[in-house]
Amino acid sequence: MEWGLLVVNYLFLAGVSAGAFAMSSFATYLGGPHFRRVARIGALIAPWPVSIGVAVLVLDLGRPLAFWRLFMTVQFTSPMSIGTWLLTVFVLLSLAYAALWLPAPLDNLLRVPTHPSHWRHFTRWTPLTPAAIRRARAVLAMIGFPLSLGVGIYTGILLGAIPSRPFWNTPMLAQLFLFSAMSSGTATVLLATALAGARHETGLEAERRLLISTDVVLIVLEILMLIPFLLHHALSTWSSASSIELIFGGEYTLAFWVGVILLGILLPLAIEVYELFPVVLKQGAARYRLALSAASGVLVLAGGFLLRFVFVYAGQASHFLPVVNR
Repeated sequence: MEWGLLVVNYLFLAGVSAGAFAMSSFATYLGGPHFRRVARIGALIAPWPVSIGVAVLVLDLGRPLAFWRLFMTVQFTSPMSIGTWLLTVFVLLSLAYAALWLPAPLDNLLRVPTHPSHWRHFTRWTPLTPAAIRRARAVLAMIGFPLSLGVGIYTGILLGAIPSRPFWNTPMLAQLFLFSAMSSGTATVLLATALAGARHETGLEAERRLLISTDVVLIVLEILMLIPFLLHHALSTWSSASSIELIFGGEYTLAFWVGVILLGILLPLAIEVYELFPVVLKQGAARYRLALSAASGVLVLAGGFLLRFVFVYAGQASHFLPVVNR
């Protein structure tokens, strides 16, 4: 096994950041005071998991001080090269976006030169106006949303680009990792809002409905990707069909079916559907509870981590089988 827990952590943390940024961007464009806290929490979360993940990935290189060589070239046929630049741009943009969501009085740190027409006046800075901050948020949310989708799907492309590992070599892997990343980021924002409580915020029910209904859709999309993933392998080549035996009776069976499917997908889906059920039936307010929201968030995050653990390790354990001449 060349890729271990450091790579698993990187793939998971990058997905969390991508999902948190996408959720913040979505809430920003929905507008209104009800979704303001969702947008702020998602923006403030987004830069840090991916930054930690990139630092962990650098340590996994074996020669971490040589990481700068990745920036000496751009190879459009190399997922590793594209991913390096994609992650760099995303980290820088998410840091700038998070700064625009700093609460008072920290927002006074956002300043521009008073008279930018002459270099001598760069010693005088004035705070950004609220209108300028709102415009900047909208612009960065618009630019960052497709970037966050790119980061979310890139981790799956990175694995799927290795044809010698039959367990990874399927187009469904990228989509699965994308929806898992979006769900993990949404669950992180849900968990943060649940732990923060109301705190005199208005529209608590509206923000919970947004987060939980979004996560339900993303979990369902994960299931819709897992089904063709399994069918593709079962009905494909001998090597592909043999590779999924690693999760059908092999050493990763328990981690996949109990950890990923049951605890990470079906159980949080059941909790969130239970919370939204009265709204679906139009029979009253949803059953939003701190414990339920926190539990579903933790379960989704655990499932997202285990998904990457199983795929990284099972993928490396899979291999081409010899051709049998008949």
